[in-house]
Amino acid sequence: MTFNHPTAASNETEILERLNAATLIEHTTIKPFLYQPPNFKCFYCLQTIPDIPSLLQHDTHSIPRRHHLIKNHLKRNLKADISDLKCRICGDGFADLPDIRLHLDKVHKKLFYNANNGVITYDLTLKNGMLECHKCKKIFNSFFLLNKHMNEHSNVVCETCGLGFVSKQRLICHMTVHQNGAYKCGNCDAVLPTKFALRYHCLSRHAVGKKRFKCALCFERFSEHYKKMTHMKEKHGILFNFTCSICKANFHTRKAFWKHKNKMHTQAIKCEICGKCFGENWELNLHLKSHTGEKPFVCDICQKSYKQKKSLLKHKTVHETS
Repeated sequence: MTFNHPTAASNETEILERLNAATLIEHTTIKPFLYQPPNFKCFYCLQTIPDIPSLLQHDTHSIPRRHHLIKNHLKRNLKADISDLKCRICGDGFADLPDIRLHLDKVHKKLFYNANNGVITYDLTLKNGMLECHKCKKIFNSFFLLNKHMNEHSNVVCETCGLGFVSKQRLICHMTVHQNGAYKCGNCDAVLPTKFALRYHCLSRHAVGKKRFKCALCFERFSEHYKKMTHMKEKHGILFNFTCSICKANFHTRKAFWKHKNKMHTQAIKCEICGKCFGENWELNLHLKSHTGEKPFVCDICQKSYKQKKSLLKHKTVHETS
């Protein structure tokens, strides 16, 4: 589907999507919510909720009558958690909305219109503090990144620039980028659709030193990513685990994981003299001394020289015992 300018037909499609969303809310256990970075809000009472665990534990509200639900709540494209997706009529469980929609249509004869569901779905189950896209299994350390990623599973495409979006509402919001009056960043060439988007962009891309890394489990913010990771480990007991797909070795930091991968499995740094490959530059530099015969590490007692510092230190123990 492509989209350029809002039309009467597109408005009709939005209405049909809202009607489908209302049917899903009425007859399934999807948990709708609102997201206004960095916080969440209850879809029904609009209470501000700081994190995902609190959102999932928030008291369940009774579902309003269909007319009230459509008129007062379904004014924008809906976000919903499907971590415990079941049919309210028979209790059967499902993995995603297309499956349960088909079930409601065929088994319980519920009416769905010829339009999308009007719902962006997420599995908000935290796994070691991380979130997983239920469609492609990619891992993210914040809802902001997962939410942005969902556009990769696009249903509609902007005819102006070719970008894909998961919903028509997101596309309509994006279209302001191509209109006069959009908000241009003063530090780079980015153009943002809203003042809030511009503020967030400037904070995350250009405000060096600001506390832009937020803990997913509390209100703490940090100026550097590793400080946030340390906080989550020490305060919340969350250990991040990065597994090497080649040798299955496990690491608690992404830095250690990539260092291991480059050293043990990449070896893309090549010696131009003999063709031998290495994982890191320091290994190549050490190896080059075998070609030059260089021995820069000299004993200050007997003047013997060595290619490696560790060899010199081992040698010095001879003088210590004599």
